[in-house]
Amino acid sequence: MLLMTIAAKSLSSVSAGATRVAATGFGGVAQLVRALIHRREVLRLAELDERGLKDVGLVRSDVAGALATPWFSDPSTVLAARSRAQTSAAAERRDHALRHAGVKPVLAKTDIAVARCA
Repeated sequence: MLLMTIAAKSLSSVSAGATRVAATGFGGVAQLVRALIHRREVLRLAELDERGLKDVGLVRSDVAGALATPWFSDPSTVLAARSRAQTSAAAERRDHALRHAGVKPVLAKTDIAVARCA
């Protein structure tokens, strides 16, 4: 009977402080589990050959650098940052080459949206 009473009690009757502490504790555990899952996925990327890595826009040093992070941090954030940096650098090189050739560079979708808002 006591078990049923505890189970039937709504979460709203639990103090806000206890709820916050539980949410923070479980949030940290969820983040750790997510980091470990992503680390396993990056390890699978490390098994690819150079051609396979190039197909997804990475090089071996990107994967090695991501795996060099501490085991409790998410290596996919490192790969995402490197991918963004490489993409922006490639876009700048392409735009520079087009300007040098006298061709007007094509605006990206985000540039078009910004131009319409302005």
